[in-house]
Amino acid sequence: MTQPRSTLAQFAPLMNEADPAHARIAARQAWQNAGLILINPAWLNSWADRKQAELLAEKLHGKRRNLAAQGE
Repeated sequence: MTQPRSTLAQFAPLMNEADPAHARIAARQAWQNAGLILINPAWLNSWADRKQAELLAEKLHGKRRNLAAQGE
């Protein structure tokens, strides 16, 4: 007996783990093409740069929820 086929099976080849290199390329393109600033704090080498980026994000968007403390 064959297994029933899902209607989502056609999309299975597209479901890959996110590649951090692609995220960085997309962030660069967003900056160059649309003037959007997308920064992963982990991309910044110094603590001072990471902290400055986090402070700017908090100023614009408010404090982040601490998901680890909430068990999520």
